[in-house]
Amino acid sequence: MTAGTGWSEAMIGQVAAALFDSPSHGLPSLDRSAQDLLDPTIPHETRAVLASQAFMRFGGWLRYGLIDSETHDPRLLDPAEAAALHRTLDRALVEGRLGEALDALAPDLRDYQILRAEMLRLMALQPIWPQIEDGPTLVAADRGPRVDQLRARLAAVGLYREDWSAGDPFDLRLETAVRRYQGRANLSPSGQLDRPTLQQLNVTPQARMAQLRVNLEQRRWQSRTPGRRNIRVNLADFSLEAWEDGRLARQFEVMVGRQVSSTPEFSEDMQYIVLNPWWGIPGGLAQTRFQSFRRNPGLAAQLGFRIYDANGSQISVYDIDWSRWGRNWPYRMSQPPGSTNPMGEVKFIFPNSYNVYIHDTTERDRFSETRRDFSAACIRVRDPLLLAQWVLSGQADWDGDRIEQVAAGSTPTVVWLDERMPVHINYWTVVGDADGEVRYLNDLYHRDDGLIDRYQQAYAAAAETGWSRISRRATVSSAGN
Repeated sequence: MTAGTGWSEAMIGQVAAALFDSPSHGLPSLDRSAQDLLDPTIPHETRAVLASQAFMRFGGWLRYGLIDSETHDPRLLDPAEAAALHRTLDRALVEGRLGEALDALAPDLRDYQILRAEMLRLMALQPIWPQIEDGPTLVAADRGPRVDQLRARLAAVGLYREDWSAGDPFDLRLETAVRRYQGRANLSPSGQLDRPTLQQLNVTPQARMAQLRVNLEQRRWQSRTPGRRNIRVNLADFSLEAWEDGRLARQFEVMVGRQVSSTPEFSEDMQYIVLNPWWGIPGGLAQTRFQSFRRNPGLAAQLGFRIYDANGSQISVYDIDWSRWGRNWPYRMSQPPGSTNPMGEVKFIFPNSYNVYIHDTTERDRFSETRRDFSAACIRVRDPLLLAQWVLSGQADWDGDRIEQVAAGSTPTVVWLDERMPVHINYWTVVGDADGEVRYLNDLYHRDDGLIDRYQQAYAAAAETGWSRISRRATVSSAGN
């Protein structure tokens, strides 16, 4: 079907109504295009062509995003994507459901609509949030204007009641409210107004909207190929979700990489899991471990480590040439399964260029902490055998009892998946919870600013600025020729 054919006035109106919603998706305004589509002084044929163009543009943004997920450059549709959108448009014209077709192109992810509702709230209210003056950490019993400002700021987000008076001290009720705010943001819940908490509280509404736009865009990136059964990790929220047929099946707490060894964002397919895994120590960590062996060589044998030279031959720790330390270190090291092996009882392998995977840990007590950036880039999961049961559910001979029986031994066991499972490692700093609440998380790795800048550049470039009217003039001129 060619552009401009098959359009009724009602269908043009459906597209116009959808275009007015563009800002709620965190996308540039298309109001001027919508107004042109509703302008009775413009010939129907011209508006039909404009409606086709608008459907493709807005639909492309909803389905594929405004910027590229890897380069963060403005995104153009490739031929296959454009063809798919054209087929969607053709079907919608036949069925007369243009608005529904555009709605269906938006991400079908649990919290996308929750974040959209938050965007609408911010757009409608344009709130003025009280700022807190810079200064030292505020603690219990402190008084003064900054304590009053803190109360006002927490009241603005519904975490503190309004029944207080200027000059009241920093009391237990205020400390509890601060802890609640810190917990929601995944900050260490000290109950004090420390530097990280002050920075979070002083983010302006405009900056929050920019952050929200980027997080809506990030959902669009993932919605293209989530997989029937898939795992989604949100590094900023220290969480792992197991999804099946569009339903959240299980949720797990995780630890992620420290700032100096931050966990990357990527998607790959899980191919197998290993029960009772060996630990092949990465180079940087190996050097740290070798330092302890240099001071106490007997520790290597005590912990069961095996050391190999550049030729792959196993050597004794006493054969190491320590003079080569810090240069081209030719040794590698691995540790067999056991109670001191940091891999724990199971690891989940989805081959990737970062050598990052999900695994158990021997530091399980650290899951009690709110901020959990402790690893060397890999993802440590709480209750790993429960995750293994979910991953292998439906796979012959690998029920929960069999998994626990094998894990209780010491023999490394590889279990290949019957069906590969997508694993999505994300870094999302705004999340919508199941109860509809929105949490703005601590930007643990300081990645938001750069991404927001790139998105804002594309956002400004793609803003309407006469696009519809320029297209209309070109169409009218072409029709006149």
